[in-house]
Amino acid sequence: MMLADFAVTVEYTQVLVETEGPVPAGLLWTDAHVAQGFAWSDGLVSFGVPDHDGTCRVLVELARDVVADPQALWAVQVPFRVTGPLQIGTVLDTRRVAVPDGSHNLTFQAFPGGDDHAYTLRLTFSPAAAPEFRILKKGGDITTDAVLRRDAEAAR
Repeated sequence: MMLADFAVTVEYTQVLVETEGPVPAGLLWTDAHVAQGFAWSDGLVSFGVPDHDGTCRVLVELARDVVADPQALWAVQVPFRVTGPLQIGTVLDTRRVAVPDGSHNLTFQAFPGGDDHAYTLRLTFSPAAAPEFRILKKGGDITTDAVLRRDAEAAR
């Protein structure tokens, strides 16, 4: 089920998913975070997007199960606990998106763009009793098959 579809200019080479309320202003990325394509803390995850020109199309959906699409350029999965509406977008431009409460696997997949956007970025929430971290497909800036860091320090 599609929850949101919007265009965004990606700032600071990252797309954010965050809970509304008291969450860090951002996360500090290490070389390990860059290699795995994400930085994560409770209530906030940043997914890396290589530097590019133009906007990206962001699709947010809810699905039972997700497998890496063969057409994806890269894909990762992280746990995400939803307890209310989320803010999804970039550092300076987010959209409010309602996702059902509960524990989810959040899968981030990047696809080639079209005539009017550089990439299509698909965020899929899948309810899960025991969500987990996984590198589903290397590509873009992702250079590792294994999750190297499960946490990130908050930016101050």
